[in-house]
Amino acid sequence: MDTSKDIVPTDSRYTPFTQQPYCCVPTSISMIMYRHGIPLMSTEELGYHLGLTVPPEDEQFFYNVRVAKQPPSAAGYGTQIYNPDYEPNKVFERLAIPLSVRLQLATDIPDEATLLTALEESEANDTDALLCFNHGVIRGEYRPNTGHVVVFDRIVDGKVRIVDPNPKHPKWRLVEPELLLEAIRRHGNGYSGGVWHFRWQA
Repeated sequence: MDTSKDIVPTDSRYTPFTQQPYCCVPTSISMIMYRHGIPLMSTEELGYHLGLTVPPEDEQFFYNVRVAKQPPSAAGYGTQIYNPDYEPNKVFERLAIPLSVRLQLATDIPDEATLLTALEESEANDTDALLCFNHGVIRGEYRPNTGHVVVFDRIVDGKVRIVDPNPKHPKWRLVEPELLLEAIRRHGNGYSGGVWHFRWQA
């Protein structure tokens, strides 16, 4: 993985945003909304509609949030889009956000070629995609409960360039496709590991 961060890409399709704790999903969606000129709402509010849940010690960082002593699932704290009550398309319709999403889950990505083809098509068509995976795998230290979501930007020299909302990581990173695929598989279908393909309803 290339973590060089002294050059800001001039060809990035996205303006990076930085997340509050556990808010990678709504922050990444907000980057897509901003790109298309869709009126923004607070990422905390968007996250709440997507099932955002945090531990008691982090409640202080939020105005209105669900709190649980234990993570709501093996995916850890954060949003719960795998729960039918918080399914993104239902949320977008309810909030009048002109987006729709289709999930290409881990088992729909049998190999690196399939992953790269899906992302190359997204880039070629100038559509938007988020990547959901186990972040520990990307860091080389697999652990459960480390689900993370980032924005797919471009394919660069056969690597996947991502825009990461996490305040502790570079905004742009290059990830080897085989490592990304392993991270997606570790997160699994049950917790929406895979590529989330978005469509803007202009």
